Amino acid sequence: MKRRFTRTQKTIFAVTIVIVFILLIFYYCVMIYRALSKDYFVKQAIQISDTNQDPVFKIDRVMLYSTANAIDNTEEKSLKDLDISQYTDIFIYINNTSYIQDYTAENTVKALKIDNIRIKSDQQTGIKSLTYKNPLDSAKFTITDAAKSYTSTDTNIQCAPIEYQVAYKNGENSDFSKPTFYTDCSNPITLSYLNRNIVTHYSLPDNNDLSLTGTLLKQAKVDLASLSTAISFNVTITNNQNENFVYNVKLNLVLDEDSGITTNGYAFQGRQSSEGNAYNFFKE
Repeated sequence: MKRRFTRTQKTIFAVTIVIVFILLIFYYCVMIYRALSKDYFVKQAIQISDTNQDPVFKIDRVMLYSTANAIDNTEEKSLKDLDISQYTDIFIYINNTSYIQDYTAENTVKALKIDNIRIKSDQQTGIKSLTYKNPLDSAKFTITDAAKSYTSTDTNIQCAPIEYQVAYKNGENSDFSKPTFYTDCSNPITLSYLNRNIVTHYSLPDNNDLSLTGTLLKQAKVDLASLSTAISFNVTITNNQNENFVYNVKLNLVLDEDSGITTNGYAFQGRQSSEGNAYNFFKE
């Protein structure tokens, strides 16, 4: 005797078949999407690799100048109330002719921006900032209005972006009090890291000479190693074809006898482009 299904059982069976069918369709759609996405990702990766095979812009070298200075708060300049600061001037040289020998719309600069600026330090004293430095004031102790706007002594600081004005010929936009960069990359990017008021109200001992160098920090018994700082920021170049190129700069300012502030109060550190694409700007 054949078994007969009730109407309810038939309905459940039909619904089950439909659900299984839908799940199968969904499964195959997901698998096809993944396959297509993977293929697209591979093609994109190959395209990006090919695009950045020959760098249009790269960092040629970085130079640092580090020392210390102080402001005498006394009216008679008696050196009995000093606010001591440390600063590092940063010079970043861009090479735009390693791949393209002549100046073209591709390797000349239309816009330059520095953002995502972060300063990390274990030191809980001093007001830290990274701002534009007028190249005419290089190796001079200056506190810009931008640096004065920072008041926090936090160990993790995010600084405001820096927008450069671009000059297309010598003499144009020559007011270097504002961030200025030449379209042919003939001048370096100039920045200044300032660690302001590391020591305040310091009184210079009698019969001691005031040396506005790293020696002053030692006189004030500041551990130079404690001033070590990690700085990172993005440099974004837009060329005259409206293409964007980005490089993430990471600097470790290690201030000790071997690098950074020395007993003479200054140090130059050069860094040449390494093999491969370690210092190449990435085309977005």
